Order: sequence, then C-alpha cells, then structure tokens
Amino acid sequence: MMNYHSRSFRTRSYWIYALWSVDSLKTFLAVVGAIWMGVDILDTFHLLKKSELPLWLLIPLILIGILIVIITRRPVKRIKYKHPGMDLTVEVVIGDLFTITGQKVISTNTTFDTDISSGIISPQSLQGIFTNMYYPGNLPKLDAELAQGLQGIPSTHIQKPGKTEQYDFGTTVKLKIGPDYFYWLAMAEMNSNNTAKTQLKDLNQILEGLWEFIETKGEKLDTVVPVIGSGLGRLVTNRKKLIAIIAQSFVTASQNQVFVNKLTIVIHPDDVEKANLNLFEVKDLLQHYLP
Repeated sequence: MMNYHSRSFRTRSYWIYALWSVDSLKTFLAVVGAIWMGVDILDTFHLLKKSELPLWLLIPLILIGILIVIITRRPVKRIKYKHPGMDLTVEVVIGDLFTITGQKVISTNTTFDTDISSGIISPQSLQGIFTNMYYPGNLPKLDAELAQGLQGIPSTHIQKPGKTEQYDFGTTVKLKIGPDYFYWLAMAEMNSNNTAKTQLKDLNQILEGLWEFIETKGEKLDTVVPVIGSGLGRLVTNRKKLIAIIAQSFVTASQNQVFVNKLTIVIHPDDVEKANLNLFEVKDLLQHYLP
C-alpha cells in the first residue's frame, strides 16, 4: 500500500480534502498555537525574550504546522457519505470483502456456472474464493441451493459448455450460511467459449435487480458489495466511475423506502494498485454524483 499513499500525495483531491479542510485548519492552528504558547512560557520565566525573536522564525513555525497536518491527514483507506435527511450511509473501503461485517454480494454469471476445476470459474475470482471458502469440494450442494433459489424464474436455453439456462441480468439468489447471508448476482454474460462480459448499459439493470431483490426478499442488514463489473464483467470503465454509479443507484433505489441503512463498496487492495485509485478522488466524484 506504500505506492497508494505516495500517489495520493501527488493528487489534487488529496490536497483539497486532506489539507484545505476545516479539520486541517484546526490542526494547523492548534500546532502553531501550542508552539507559541511554549514561547510565551519561556518568555515568562525569562528564558528568552519573545520581542527579540527574528521574524524569519515564523517560517519554520509555519512549516512545522504544515508537516504535522500532513502526518495527521495521511491518505485514507475508508471514506463515508451520509445522505442528508435519510438514515442512509455509503462507505467505500479498501480491503477484503469477506472480512467486512454485513451481508455480502457475490458477482456471478447469468448461467450461474460454478465449476472451478474445468476453468469456467477462476479460483482467484470473488466467486471462486467464496466457493472454496464455503463449499470446498462440494459443488453439488452449492448447485442445488442455487437451483432452488432460481426456481420459477424465467430463463433462456443457450448452447455452451457448462450450464445452459441463462437468466436476466440482475437475477439474484440468496444463500444463508450459518448466520451469514450472501447474494449471488448475475452480472456477466457467458459466450460460447465461457468468456464472461458485461456492458456498461447493462449495469443499471443489474443494480436495480439487486436492490429490488434485497428490498422484497432480502434482509435489512448492512450490505457489502464489490466494485461490480470491474473484474468478472471486464468493464473498461474506470473503477472510480463504477463506484459512483453503484452508490448513485443505491441512493436512488432508497428514495421511496430505505431497505438497507448502510452500503459498503469494497475495493480489493490489488485493484487499488492496478487502477491508481485514490479515495480522496473517489470522494470528490461521490460529491458530484450524490445529492
């Protein structure tokens, strides 16, 4: 994460939100005030004469204040947006989705293929990690639970290796594992070679399907989602914009009824490096997209 921090220092958003803010000004004034108070104390005890201090000493005093601000306002790994007038919070976090508290969204394909051994599903994908974590060596059980959740949902028969029943974008299946809930979300379409792809125009349908499912059939629990479309979907749209689209879609879906009080959008640390992400820039974008 060292590269993430060093890059953040070079961005305009960092200087706006980290340094040119009320909190930064308070820190700067507190540091300068504390140093000047020390000078006053030394002057009171006649250890130095404040009136004889050269004006150029103001320069290191100001620099010390700025340095302390930078140290205390380092690049962040978490930002939060609270909707004014609504009990609604959107949080963006750099971390591991599986370690964050809340019901979790697992992105999958529109045929709900699960086979890792044949190479259809990558073991490094979010779905692959989930499968190896919760259904190690037991794909039949996972397939049976998915099939049960898909009962009654219209599908289209297609020709390709693996599963051949294709569901609409946004189709969601809820899985309960112990006390935890997971939502498998169909967000990538498999072609005849089982290569997954999502188009930006499909993202609204995908997200609307997810929110509608959680609102009508899900749990009213804090919800954790990946940056949908950035991995399995192979969207070329930058992750900052995808995060903003997800957040805006969630806030819009909550206008009539708040079905989840907190949405956490998780960025994997590896993606931060690949996409040159800076959460101050993400915060800048959210301020533009959200009310």
